[in-house]
Amino acid sequence: MKYSNITSLEDFYSSRLGNCLVEKISQYLLNRISRTESTLILGYGIPYLNRLESENLFYAIPTGYKTSRWPKIRPFQTVIVDEKNLPFLSYSFDKIIVINFFEFSKHSRQALNEISRCLKINGDLITVALNKSVLFRKIKHIKNSITEIVSCLNSKDFVLKHVFEIGEKSFHEIEAPSPFLLKTAQIFYNMVVLDASREFFAEETVFDFQGALSVS
Repeated sequence: MKYSNITSLEDFYSSRLGNCLVEKISQYLLNRISRTESTLILGYGIPYLNRLESENLFYAIPTGYKTSRWPKIRPFQTVIVDEKNLPFLSYSFDKIIVINFFEFSKHSRQALNEISRCLKINGDLITVALNKSVLFRKIKHIKNSITEIVSCLNSKDFVLKHVFEIGEKSFHEIEAPSPFLLKTAQIFYNMVVLDASREFFAEETVFDFQGALSVS
């Protein structure tokens, strides 16, 4: 089976390996999400949404990704967004979970500016990314490796608190993640979770929902 573009993530997640990784990652995210906190999922969140459903959970689909009405009883919690101009007020979310986005993005640093703006002070950014080294032959459009994503986070004043390597039979924390250890993770593991917090305030710029397209 070949995974040649973003839409083929659906095929990956329907595989035995994909299902296994979703179960492991969802359990970690459930332990990090509070129902009292406002949380945004940005990227390809479809496999995780039903496991994480909450009244304070919102789903932002970047333009070009497969759309999905979620949840069925509250579809207004889903919105299609321009990654370079997120339609949310500054300091709106306690946590932002970015799933299968940075590794495909051509504008990751601009998107990260927007993500930082939308996070509350001391907010958390959790990034779930495919491993370019392991899956590159199957998913050919992966642009950014884990180390490139980490470099991007560091450049925007995000501090890594936890880094986890996820494989079919393992969920292992990388302690004191150095560039060498991150490169090692890219050799052996299928996905990596980067759990970071914002160290400094983002410059405040206020946006609203005007111009955002809800999924019909």
